[in-house]
Amino acid sequence: MDKGFILGRLQTFLIMLFAVVLVSGCSDNGTDDDVVAEDIVKEPETETETETETETEEESTPEIPGKVLGLTAADWKLNSFNGLGAEAVYEDDILEALGKTFDDYEDVDYFYVQDGFAYFKCYRGLGGSKNSNNPRVELRELKDGENYYWDGDTGTHSMEWTVRVDQLPKSTSGTDGVLCFGQIHGPSEDQGFNDDGVDVDDTIRLQFRGEPNQKTGDVDLKISGYITENQGGSISLPGYRLNTVYDFKLVMEEGNITVFVDGEVVFERKLNTSGDTSYFKVGNYLQSVKEATYEASSFGLVGISKLKVTHN
Repeated sequence: MDKGFILGRLQTFLIMLFAVVLVSGCSDNGTDDDVVAEDIVKEPETETETETETETEEESTPEIPGKVLGLTAADWKLNSFNGLGAEAVYEDDILEALGKTFDDYEDVDYFYVQDGFAYFKCYRGLGGSKNSNNPRVELRELKDGENYYWDGDTGTHSMEWTVRVDQLPKSTSGTDGVLCFGQIHGPSEDQGFNDDGVDVDDTIRLQFRGEPNQKTGDVDLKISGYITENQGGSISLPGYRLNTVYDFKLVMEEGNITVFVDGEVVFERKLNTSGDTSYFKVGNYLQSVKEATYEASSFGLVGISKLKVTHN
């Protein structure tokens, strides 16, 4: 056989063998690509797990108002009502009256959670406390479970809260709607006056004032209480709205009272009498509804999502 012919056939065989090796190598690389592709396909599973975790967190959001605000019976008591309608009975401490705690108490008529806010609802025409004929669903500051009184002439005392007012009641006169959503309370006659012998009562009340039963639109921030009514008269500041979230801070330091809204000072004044026997209250305290008839459709509605009190 011709030697050249044999060499040609051998060369052809080697080329075919080399081609087989290349195809085999590509096949192996294809397997690696398949593994990578499978890894990519698995990534959405991780996203699904994250979505499930988020849904679980949302489901665990507390639906008890006391839990939303982190309330304890050592630090606060709730003034509210037992029963429905015009016959509802005012209770200075509704939890004690019902044998409840802030961890399990809610009432769709007075104290409940909606959209992450603890809501305080109070109806026109209900009864008041022994010191006021205006009804309230309101927190009163305590210390170690007892009524707490601090001296506003020394140290720094502050309350910070995130609040929205969604409805005003109708006043007894029917001409306007007013409610208080935060205050510093001072000594009254029942507590023996202050160190100067003055019946201070409400040192300062922060209120929204608007139309009767108003649910939307513009309102005034009305600053009342001894600090204005006995020192020049109540002050009304325009530019506020219902259904709007605000960050309020109320500070009493060395007898000086300052009100912050969204970080800005809107009021500041020195109290002209002793600031002893003071305490914070926050929630929903209807104003100008003394001796008003009960109306189920006329109420004040206040939502609070954050609450913090400090004394230094």
